[in-house]
Amino acid sequence: MLNHKLKIILFLTCLAISLKGFTHNLPDLGSPGLVTYDRQTEIKLGRAFTQALHTEVDLVKDPEVLSYVRRIGHRLAEHAQDGRNYRFYVISDPSINAFAGPDGIIGIHSGLILAAESEDELASVIAHEIAHVTQQHLARRFEQQSALNITSFASLLAAILIGSQNPGAGVAAMMGATGLSIQEQLRYSRIHEHEADHFGIELLHKSGYNPHAMADFFGKLSKQQQIHEFRPPEILMTHPVTDTRLAQASNRAAKLTPYITRHDSINLALVQIRLSNQIKPNSNPIHLETLRCYQSSIQHTTASSTALDCLNQSLANHPNNRLLKTQLLRIKIEKEMDHSLNELNKLLELYPQDEAMLLITAQIYREQGKTQAAQQLILNNIHNKRYSFELYQELSQNFAAQQQWAEAYLFEAQAHLALGNFERAKHLIKQSKTSLPSISPELAKQQASIEQQLNP
Repeated sequence: MLNHKLKIILFLTCLAISLKGFTHNLPDLGSPGLVTYDRQTEIKLGRAFTQALHTEVDLVKDPEVLSYVRRIGHRLAEHAQDGRNYRFYVISDPSINAFAGPDGIIGIHSGLILAAESEDELASVIAHEIAHVTQQHLARRFEQQSALNITSFASLLAAILIGSQNPGAGVAAMMGATGLSIQEQLRYSRIHEHEADHFGIELLHKSGYNPHAMADFFGKLSKQQQIHEFRPPEILMTHPVTDTRLAQASNRAAKLTPYITRHDSINLALVQIRLSNQIKPNSNPIHLETLRCYQSSIQHTTASSTALDCLNQSLANHPNNRLLKTQLLRIKIEKEMDHSLNELNKLLELYPQDEAMLLITAQIYREQGKTQAAQQLILNNIHNKRYSFELYQELSQNFAAQQQWAEAYLFEAQAHLALGNFERAKHLIKQSKTSLPSISPELAKQQASIEQQLNP
């Protein structure tokens, strides 16, 4: 499920937490009698893994791309009903791959988004990864490993050192050190893949996506590999495909009642343009005019009347498409058209739970020189947001641009607190308190609140 670098990151986080467990009475993650680790341990693993993602991996930061993928992810996760706080990230990596980490962290490579030919196909991979989480496959992998001893720890630490120079060799050493045979690993991998297919197809169907898309997409990738004889996509190496698996997935989908499509079929193509600046050759001819219009509008630095006209026409055909709406408003604001900022605020009101829309609006305000309005907009709306890290970072950068260093450090601390990176947050709060001039009484209270969370 993970590429080499993320395997090592996950191992490091798990090792660190399991070692802390000896003094904090956490469950032994390697205990043969352990069916699953408890929720508190999973949450800690998820927090550490999220920190690693934000420090060791090149994450896509385009709010439009993130909003699109997260809308699909949370629409699917609503039907998981397992109490986890699912979070979805896009990795800037051309390989066709995806992974599921602890506590509902799902990563999708940009290469997979570009390879998908429909939103149903993209959703099928995300549903498959969610199913890995709901079926507790990561916890079950830990359960299969023998308890660690001092010799094992020495071997595992050696694997880390090897991995820092050669990730492939490091992972191989790591797997050997934990005592898992290749045959046993493959056997459980096959079991887990079939389970993820089964429950993922059910999530697809409940969410209004084509339940046949999973078998279709994996089958298509497998067939391309056979025809062209190239190195298989990363996802086929981590999610091995067999004829039996594809047949079972197709049969499972065929038994479900007909689904009703509830998404705009042009969305994926628009997001692919944002990722690659290109229109795919096999794009639907019906959409080509809109795609060319969108591509031109995001490539040119100066807004044109032609772009304005074609986006208006595109919205007439896709009236509820927020990607087209936000791009149109960007051009209107750039051309200083009357009431365009008011239209932007109304769009934000229309999608109040979309963190990306809040971030886009604040960025546009900042670009228009309305710095204080951008700051206040985030401060008024950031509460209870699932993905607050990007919003706090925008606040921090906003204050830094104004050389208001106390506030900049404060909100950078808040960003790292949101990730659970307490040590970094503590350092930044110290920096904030020693910066001059002093901050307002309101922000001083926020300083104190962060300190209280860091030192309960």
